[in-house]
Amino acid sequence: MLRQLTPHVFVMKHNHDTDRPALGLIAGKTASLVVDGGNSPAHARAFLQGISALGVAAPRYLALTHWHWDHVFGAPEMGLTTLANQRTQPHLLQMAGYAWDDDALARRVAQGEEIAFCAENIKKEFGAQRAIAVQGADILFDQTLTVELGGLTCQLIHLGGEHSEDSTVVYCPQEGVLFLGDGLCQEMFHGEWSYDLADYRARIDKIKDLPCRFYVNSHWDVQDAGEFTAYYRRLIALGELAGESTDPADVLDRYRRAHGCDPDEETEGDLLSFVHGNRKRQAAKKASHQ
Repeated sequence: MLRQLTPHVFVMKHNHDTDRPALGLIAGKTASLVVDGGNSPAHARAFLQGISALGVAAPRYLALTHWHWDHVFGAPEMGLTTLANQRTQPHLLQMAGYAWDDDALARRVAQGEEIAFCAENIKKEFGAQRAIAVQGADILFDQTLTVELGGLTCQLIHLGGEHSEDSTVVYCPQEGVLFLGDGLCQEMFHGEWSYDLADYRARIDKIKDLPCRFYVNSHWDVQDAGEFTAYYRRLIALGELAGESTDPADVLDRYRRAHGCDPDEETEGDLLSFVHGNRKRQAAKKASHQ
């Protein structure tokens, strides 16, 4: 159920069926730290059950990578001291007052406070009867927080970025593992899903020099150092090819001229994400001058 990445780091794989993110465990000699709370009590219980078979130090801390529902709805079930960026807390406290029935979800989607993708996955994960509790974190930090686990340390580092301003990565230097959360994902809450090249580069620059063997993104397969480097360099190259263009046909034609072939489905999607990001940035710039 849990994959052992290194002698002291374990991962439960993501599941796209109901948008369950990967969950992590960093096990020190005296305490263990869990990365993300899961998207439901059932998700959290499955993870805790997996931990019980490992024979490691009991979990003491829960680090939240950001406030989005799929990372926090299982947190109360964990029953651990919760660590989060200070930018995460207002969102948690706001969600604590929400109703989660179909009507409430539909209303927030209509008002732009939620997106249909998340609402539908909440329904699939919880079913019709939803007892959803959200609670605030116990310990907050601004830029970095270091946690001692006995022979191991965990560093919580604020990453920020367009996916969520509170995005946090969790780094275990002794094991060479970096939990990314959704920190390198697209902006997906205001119109078409999009990348802003400058924003993406800034995020990569914050983490690329950390010595790592493995990178754990919440909704992708684990990457080793070579795979991670190749992935982000490829994405940056696509962003550079897109340039400032807001025309999908123009950008796809640029790719064909540069590579002598049509882009595959994934590449086309990434190129269009940069186009959408350019459109959002130009629209925001225009609005600021009105």
